[in-house]
Amino acid sequence: MVLPPGQQPRPVAGINAATDPELAAAAAELNAWIDYLLRPESHDGPRIYRATGPDRSGHVPTDAEMPQRIPSLDQDTAQYVTVSVIDGYSADPGVFFRPAQAVSGVSDTVIEPTYRKIAKGYFTGTDPQGKTAGKAPDVESPVDATRYKEMHPVRMNWFEVRNSWLGLGRLAANEYENDVIRYQVYTENCFYVLAEHLVRYRAIFHKASEDMAALMRAMTKTFAQHDWYHSGGGGVILDLFSVAVTGLVAGVTMVISGGATAPTAAKLLQVVVVEAIGEAMKTAKEGDKKNQLLIEDQRYLRDSAKQYLDAVTKIERDTAQAVTDLHAKLRTKLDELRSGREYSTVPNSAATSMSVPRYHTYFEAAGK
Repeated sequence: MVLPPGQQPRPVAGINAATDPELAAAAAELNAWIDYLLRPESHDGPRIYRATGPDRSGHVPTDAEMPQRIPSLDQDTAQYVTVSVIDGYSADPGVFFRPAQAVSGVSDTVIEPTYRKIAKGYFTGTDPQGKTAGKAPDVESPVDATRYKEMHPVRMNWFEVRNSWLGLGRLAANEYENDVIRYQVYTENCFYVLAEHLVRYRAIFHKASEDMAALMRAMTKTFAQHDWYHSGGGGVILDLFSVAVTGLVAGVTMVISGGATAPTAAKLLQVVVVEAIGEAMKTAKEGDKKNQLLIEDQRYLRDSAKQYLDAVTKIERDTAQAVTDLHAKLRTKLDELRSGREYSTVPNSAATSMSVPRYHTYFEAAGK
């Protein structure tokens, strides 16, 4: 990207280069332009000559936006003052970066270990052949209406242990095993829901950061290639589909548990985040104007800057709303699963409990 004469990228505090490298780089370049354009007295480049009052005919001239210093207008201090081409933002240039600061700093290195732990299921996770959670079980499962089916060979192992048992003890053990597995599968499904929503949470901030970086690059390009005499047209159209930020709340999310078929790299979370964003993007129609963001090369650069600010602020609001909606959706999904996580307190009775099964209850009931 073209930087102003004599300028270097100016890193923006609060935009973390470690967690959001593209956003940090785009912000630093935009910041160089903001600093340059706000100080026309420090260079001979872009500026506005603003009339201090009416001319001889009684009319107040409109702002004259110029690509460079005009000595004759500089000398006419009685008629003109020099102001920045983005006049109005000098008191608070940080407004250009606050939305990006709000979405920056979500760290994969912090989330990754948590994701791996909650995405690891023992009954529903990965079987010895490395099949991923969510595929058909190898053994018939007694658990119905669960999203992730039983896949672990524990049931068959238990069956072999009590294969030589006789009488009521064998029946009681079978009832106990079924309810333990039922309880565990539902419990692991709750963790999978947490894993899915953790992916969505990370994906929301990732997409917001990505879109804001694109807007910053577009604004920087507009500053660098502005049509100073405004012949009309120009600008940057971005197919950002910011709808994907809110679409991620209900989008399809694949849980990869880290088994034999999962990526061996440390960045397992990135794999599922990219997949989640891809699925959300499918819901946005390419070419749909309502999903396009436009930075126009308007007559005055300050108007293009206002358009940029409207766009990044919208993404910030969408991100905040998406996180709020995600929280509500997580609670709903967990409540749905918890309502089904139960077992019979006494075999073959209508009495149920959501507590962990205890084997002596089954044997005591069988002996009565």
